[in-house]
Amino acid sequence: MTELKNIEMEEMEEVERVGKALKRTQGPYQWAMYDNWERLKRHYSDNPREVLVPLTTNKDTILHIVAFAGRKDVLEFLISLIKEARQLHHALTMENGQGNTALHEVAATGNLAAGMLWVGLDNRVKIELARLDLPQNGAHGCASYKRVVEIRNQLGETPLYRAAAFGHTKLAKYLATQVGVDDIELHFQRHVDQVSILHIAVIGQHFETALWLQKEYQNLAERKESNGFTSLQLLARMPSAFQGKFRKSKWKMLIYKCKIYSMP
Repeated sequence: MTELKNIEMEEMEEVERVGKALKRTQGPYQWAMYDNWERLKRHYSDNPREVLVPLTTNKDTILHIVAFAGRKDVLEFLISLIKEARQLHHALTMENGQGNTALHEVAATGNLAAGMLWVGLDNRVKIELARLDLPQNGAHGCASYKRVVEIRNQLGETPLYRAAAFGHTKLAKYLATQVGVDDIELHFQRHVDQVSILHIAVIGQHFETALWLQKEYQNLAERKESNGFTSLQLLARMPSAFQGKFRKSKWKMLIYKCKIYSMP
């Protein structure tokens, strides 16, 4: 009985702790929601350490929220408040409750400029950490350095996969150039359901993205999802995909390319 009571007390204390933490962050969260960016910037200028403090129960930091809002200028300002390379690496790779980094949030919005900013910062941090002469197999050593483009969320999605899933072709193309040729395969499928990057683009009816994927990575046409359908077969089972003049031209081209590339 005593043990149960102690557990209940610990749970209540945790709820109270989280409540107090969220109350402290209520201002920044509201400023972000109402696009009061100048007020938000003043707050973090006075409290730079709070940049890495979660604002929501989903563990979103202000970086996640601003990234999803697509505000490259505000992201640049917030990042400028972080001076130390290790802390900046932490900021770039911090994950929320879904395992999304700020780059995952950028991928959902398709903001190319913000995506280039984040990847560029990551490349800079990697160089800076290398210059610190840290142990190569240590927590921050170059050998163990994981780039932001490689991080998967809890669904097993990389930022490249996520950009394609939302139909942001320009950002997907850019992220693909930041992935090594030998590593690109890791971005073609998510872990949770094994859905390929081409299938997810077709499911979302993002035909421009699907066409680019099919042209650039021709073997994707042969892949089958869990029900045994290729992307072409999946497309044929989607009546809504055949509505509208623009879509019609896109899916016709996709069908043609899928047929061509899947021929023996």
